[in-house]
Amino acid sequence: MNQPFKNSQELTTYLVKNRWVWHVVFWLVYGIIQSRAYYITVLFYHKAYVEYMYVQDLAFVVMTYFTIYLYRKIFVAQKIGLYLCLGILSWLIYLFINVSFQKYVLQVVPEIARLKLSDLYLNRLSYHIMIFVFITMLKYFKDNFITQYYNNEKKQLQMQNELQNLKAQISPHFLFNTMNNFYGLAVEQSKKLPDLMIRLSELLRYSLYETNNQSVPIENEIAYLKNYIELEKIRLEDNLVVEFNTKIEQLHNYRIAPLILMVFIENAFKHAKSVKDNPIIIKINCLLEKNGYLIFSVENNFYNEKTENNHSGLGLNNVKKRLDLLYPKPLHVLEIKQIQDFFKVRLEIQLKDEHNES
Repeated sequence: MNQPFKNSQELTTYLVKNRWVWHVVFWLVYGIIQSRAYYITVLFYHKAYVEYMYVQDLAFVVMTYFTIYLYRKIFVAQKIGLYLCLGILSWLIYLFINVSFQKYVLQVVPEIARLKLSDLYLNRLSYHIMIFVFITMLKYFKDNFITQYYNNEKKQLQMQNELQNLKAQISPHFLFNTMNNFYGLAVEQSKKLPDLMIRLSELLRYSLYETNNQSVPIENEIAYLKNYIELEKIRLEDNLVVEFNTKIEQLHNYRIAPLILMVFIENAFKHAKSVKDNPIIIKINCLLEKNGYLIFSVENNFYNEKTENNHSGLGLNNVKKRLDLLYPKPLHVLEIKQIQDFFKVRLEIQLKDEHNES
């Protein structure tokens, strides 16, 4: 019989990717504990107790997820004092409603009828505060477990990317073709040559040094893309129709993972070369809104059906993994589709403001 998980890493990955499992386990444990309480109540206590327990359990489920909601909205925002105040207050209100309901439903039970409402409230006060603290600790442990997993994944990915950047930041084939075109321009004594050599120098510098950082200013990444496109124009010359539109509502402060956009543009140029007779059409749009929401799209025409398979190659698989780790959903949305004679890529990323992060 095959084991469901070969090692602890697979189990960890499963728990991170399937967070519903945490909820199922929590409520299974709670259900097992409560089943014993129900069993004893049915055997030895008034049936009104069972009715009260049903409603109490439903209310407990609501309070548990309300506490998780407060945690996500307030505790995660580092407003711990406010979270504790609102959390404890909500559980105290819940306790008051609970004991009031208990007093009303169980008034037929002499033991409950004799007790004052204040006595019921005080007897269970510390217990309910402990439940609030326990739920908070479980949520804190779970979130830290997931955060640590992604941090470890990011470190491993960064080490892999640093090695890959040294080996293959710029395709040797692209560099070979560019130098050949430079030679032709030099023979013709073209005035374009100095500017293009500067662009190639900037391309190499960015690929070797900037990519060692986890993030770079968005304007640096856009400048890198523009340099790459200008050099590709030399190779394709008159057969290329390229549009690169950028609209930046607020350029400064926002940062992005280096070369996260580059793969899509490289693919567009690489696969568009299969177009025969007709012009190569590449359209690139980059919009950065004031809230740091980046909308990036690339579309290119193609010639044969094999191009579609190539678009799902190693480069795209790597960038998808980087996006999942660096911008876990819902921080990014990626769509890749074929519409008639065009491949279209649309990427949406919620970028971070470096000033707010500091």
